[in-house]
Amino acid sequence: MRRVVVDMQNALLALCLLLSLTACGAQSSGKIPGGTSDPKMETKLPEKDPGGTGDLSGKDDPDGDTVTDEAARAALDMLHQCMADSPKAAAVAYLGYRDAAEQDGDLTDWLWTNAPGLMEKMAFLQSIPADRVLNGSYGDLYCVAPRDEHTSLAVNHVTWRSNGRGMWPVADEVLYRSEYAEPLLLFVRWEEFEDEPDVEIVIVPDGGVEVSWCPTRNLEDGGYIELPTGVDYEPLLLDFSRFGDVTGLDYPEDWEPAGDDWWLPPTDMGLADTTWVCDDWLMSLHYGDCDPDYAGIAELYHSFEDNTELTRVFSGVWRMEDDCLRLDLSAGVGSSLSGSFPILISPSGEEMHFQRSRSGEGVPFLPDDMDSIDLTRSYG
Repeated sequence: MRRVVVDMQNALLALCLLLSLTACGAQSSGKIPGGTSDPKMETKLPEKDPGGTGDLSGKDDPDGDTVTDEAARAALDMLHQCMADSPKAAAVAYLGYRDAAEQDGDLTDWLWTNAPGLMEKMAFLQSIPADRVLNGSYGDLYCVAPRDEHTSLAVNHVTWRSNGRGMWPVADEVLYRSEYAEPLLLFVRWEEFEDEPDVEIVIVPDGGVEVSWCPTRNLEDGGYIELPTGVDYEPLLLDFSRFGDVTGLDYPEDWEPAGDDWWLPPTDMGLADTTWVCDDWLMSLHYGDCDPDYAGIAELYHSFEDNTELTRVFSGVWRMEDDCLRLDLSAGVGSSLSGSFPILISPSGEEMHFQRSRSGEGVPFLPDDMDSIDLTRSYG
């Protein structure tokens, strides 16, 4: 009888120890250290089974090593330092396309398969909690890491609607909003056109310029991320997935990509007060002095045969709409020219790749049998 009592006491002691260990383990949130500094901004993470489809926090890598707070912090600090002396508002990376058939699988395992280099070198990717894995669980997957801990960031779900001057994103749901933003993962999809993604990101750095970005990639030229640009065509986001299998952050300062890998769409300020020429045509884009819905005045000149002087044949207004130059011009005698034309600017800023609009409209300097043409910047 005495032995039975002793055995029961031992069993109760073991059970108490087990419950104590379980309670201690349940207190770990898996948040990256140095995150939100305002207690009011903290969000309680949803409870879910370890290793679920959306929670990367506390997961082991394939070699059996658990990511440490120090490793995550060091990787994030490296990105912060790369953006410190630049106008860049955030760092972004494309992590691959996850099919809808894969969405019930483990997200961490999927990332180790599709982006092993980034998962290893950018350790904070392994500790992003479930409430910062946004917009479902399939589609193009991006990581967004703000430039520092004082950057405001909002992610909105959008639908694309026509306002009579083209298609524009209209927010219908707030997916994330924080004045002290932390790294997040974002799935992006589209209904019909790949240049009309279903999310919009708005980033406001402390003391910096607001950046609005609808994540898209150039699928015809290597799949690189199309980044918004500012003054002198400087990218406003840092793409830390662009080069190689890991990152491009450790490339030599004088290294430049081969070919046309850095041709990017400009902003209004990037095109302000510029002049472009092509054969006998000249396009002038002045800034300001127009309807506030537009960026400025556009004029199109032509040098007719046996005439050395340029004649203005079209005038009107212009603005950038995502990656398109919107032109609304008139010849003054009933003839008009209107359309949104995809454009890219070369790394030097000296060339413009001008494409026919996606609905088929052209311009006088674009021959009918061509879908694109290159213009050269003029300073004369």
